[in-house]
Amino acid sequence: MGKRSGNITLIGVPLLVVIVALVLSYSPKPIDWSLSYSKQDTQPYGSKMLFELLPVLLSNSEIKSSHGAIHEFFDEDIETSNIIIINKGFYPEPADIEKLEELLFEGHQVFIAAQDFSENVKEWLNIDYHQSISFNTGINDSISFNLANRKLQKPLGYWYKKGITNNYFNSYDTLQTSVLGINNTGQTNFIRIKQGEGWLYINLNPQAFTNYHLLQLDNADYAFKCLSYLPDETMVWDEHYKIKYKHLPKSQLSFILDRQPLRLAWYLLLIGIVIFFLFESARRQRIIPIVKPPVNSTVTFIETIGRLYFSRKNHLDIAQKRFSYLQEYIRSKYYINTSEMDEDLYQQLAEKSCLPIRAIRQLFELGHNLNQMKHISEEDLEQFNRRIEFFYEQCK
Repeated sequence: MGKRSGNITLIGVPLLVVIVALVLSYSPKPIDWSLSYSKQDTQPYGSKMLFELLPVLLSNSEIKSSHGAIHEFFDEDIETSNIIIINKGFYPEPADIEKLEELLFEGHQVFIAAQDFSENVKEWLNIDYHQSISFNTGINDSISFNLANRKLQKPLGYWYKKGITNNYFNSYDTLQTSVLGINNTGQTNFIRIKQGEGWLYINLNPQAFTNYHLLQLDNADYAFKCLSYLPDETMVWDEHYKIKYKHLPKSQLSFILDRQPLRLAWYLLLIGIVIFFLFESARRQRIIPIVKPPVNSTVTFIETIGRLYFSRKNHLDIAQKRFSYLQEYIRSKYYINTSEMDEDLYQQLAEKSCLPIRAIRQLFELGHNLNQMKHISEEDLEQFNRRIEFFYEQCK
């Protein structure tokens, strides 16, 4: 009976592991609803579809991707281009704003779709806006966006039933700004600001440009009509500012579970651990521990302290301690008070240690001068240490 039970276990356990592995391997991955806006992501709030359709909008222009900050990517003079930044928020550094302003005055076109901006951007553009606290998820509480231009607008607007924000501007500089888009209550959510020879376009609802909404009804028309204001020139697509949202710090477990091969390996590891504990839970004879003889740790301790001082690079502290130990050595060996040395004491120490009085005077002058110093170099420490070692060798 016991043998038969053992055979069932040997066959059943591996079979169970294989079945669990197959189930986990072919199980559908949960949909990632995080706000990505990246050209590489096919998730609902990625922008892969928009990026791949840009050549249709700009048939004769080159499309580039920027993986660096604006002041880094545009560090040299380049031809006039369109810059597209679609992200949850836009928080550039001061150097980026200066470069962005310079590019606009040179005639570049900048399109930014974001629901939040840093304070320095709002001060620069003199804008204020209302920001939705969360996505609209109600089926019956729909939101409509439309274009202000009669040639581009749709009679009933472009309707979004859920998964969309309803951000709009509270104020902006009316002398430099043109209204390009509104929501169903007439509030402005898409503007164009004149900056030198260029135009800056700002849309407060970036979700309208993601994969999910481009596939809903005819809402793709709205996104491409917004982008149609850009001239047919070189397109620079931003990926740098998306990193702050796409790659938020996650735990190691989240990183593993987000990838199917790693997730499968993780589950198999857990199953293996459970099986191991089930079969290894039987009592075993306790292993007799090996008792090692005591180790003289004095040398190890000294080496550790030495490495600690060396790693700190506090050469002055080491030199002061070396000089203090030398003074204690002289007091205990020759019974000479080293706290206040004068010519008579130098002479006594020279006679007892058989060292030239000049060498002793120089050594103590160097030692006393350490109290007036803030730091010394490694070479100074080595030279001072050689003088002390020479003293010890002569005393022997």
